[in-house]
Amino acid sequence: MSDKNSQQKGADASKKLESGAEHAKKALGAASDAGKHVSETVRKETQSAYETGREHLTAAAKDFSDAANVKYQEFRGQAKDVAEDYRGRAKSAFNDATTRAQSVQGDTETYIRENPLRAVGIAVGVGFVLGVLFRR
Repeated sequence: MSDKNSQQKGADASKKLESGAEHAKKALGAASDAGKHVSETVRKETQSAYETGREHLTAAAKDFSDAANVKYQEFRGQAKDVAEDYRGRAKSAFNDATTRAQSVQGDTETYIRENPLRAVGIAVGVGFVLGVLFRR
């Protein structure tokens, strides 16, 4: 009986080895499936995070653009106001200068009519001085 027992034990061991090999194959298949599932889940989550990040960056860029446009319009309005102020000042200064020139011209004409000989003498003197200066 010991021969039979030995054969029986050998057959049982072979069956156990085959069963162990089959379980190992199934475990390897399950691990492979789990790895694929994890990989697919990570890919999906990564894609989702990428899309969310892209949407937020697009919104941020639009917000920055809108804010810059508002500031641009604000600065443009301020520059326009300042330019308008300086234009008014320049126009006022020009009008003042024109009025003063006309006043000086009127005063000069009056002086010349009242003192014609003195005016001619002054003109000759100024002409002489300018002639001397321009010859040099």
